[in-house]
Amino acid sequence: MTAGFSRPVQLAAGEGIEGFHCGVEIVDSWAARHAATARVRGTGVVYVSRCAGRVAGFYTLSTHSIVRTDIGGGWLARNAPSQVPAVLLGMLGVDDDFKGMGLGAALLRDAIVNASKVAAIAGAWALVVDPVDDSAAAFYARFGFSRIGDSGRMAIKL
Repeated sequence: MTAGFSRPVQLAAGEGIEGFHCGVEIVDSWAARHAATARVRGTGVVYVSRCAGRVAGFYTLSTHSIVRTDIGGGWLARNAPSQVPAVLLGMLGVDDDFKGMGLGAALLRDAIVNASKVAAIAGAWALVVDPVDDSAAAFYARFGFSRIGDSGRMAIKL
């Protein structure tokens, strides 16, 4: 983990992310409204990294599936079930006060490790993400994510 930041840990059920602001409205809104209830509702698990007691960044993982025909050619497209199991990286954000310190990359690496554990236990083909913009898509591409058909989504094989 990047110096000064805690290793990401699961947010406790009912615990919120107060005061988090990354400047991306959908991420900020989700953090304020849904982070505290995601685990209780069974919609996702939130992992947080702290610095000096503050949430510096977070990401969420949940189960997901991809329509086989969206994957493209190759063996998987011909032989997989119609819904291919995957893990969804639903949100990833770094608070404005901690940007440019490598935390986003560290959180993404941790998400890939945790998604790989899910794949080993329950079976999942890929980690999927919906980039919020071209800058986010370029960030994910640097880690090996590629586009899934024309959906705008990206995935990395687990």
